[in-house]
Amino acid sequence: MLQLLDVSFNQEDFQSRQASGETEEEAFRSLFGKEQPGSVRFYGRSITKINLQKHAEISAIKERHQEEVKSLKGELGDVRDEVHGLRSMVKLLFQRSDPEMRLEEVEAMLQNAHHSPIDANSGHGSNHASNMNMVNLHESYEE
Repeated sequence: MLQLLDVSFNQEDFQSRQASGETEEEAFRSLFGKEQPGSVRFYGRSITKINLQKHAEISAIKERHQEEVKSLKGELGDVRDEVHGLRSMVKLLFQRSDPEMRLEEVEAMLQNAHHSPIDANSGHGSNHASNMNMVNLHESYEE
């Protein structure tokens, strides 16, 4: 992590240099030395301006990531609530359609459906007619 150097700054020296006619920059330079290319003052020799920029960019990315994770967790909670509500509705519909069905049987049906979802091509309803229409449309387009 970034480590700041302990620099004792004597405000009286700075003010006395300014009073003697030095500009702010000259007084600062005389107290802290000449600017060194490739490094950032008060951060040490190994820290450069690019290091500081990268650190700032990484911090911003981490913050955006945390916000996105928080948002996704909120959405996940909403989806879970919706699924719970739908399961309750399906249970109610099953119980109304067959009042003799026990709650355990309904739960077992829902568990089985959860572990083996219905395949759209498994014969539950036919899409043969819609496929024929697509073939007819394609053939008429080619003519």
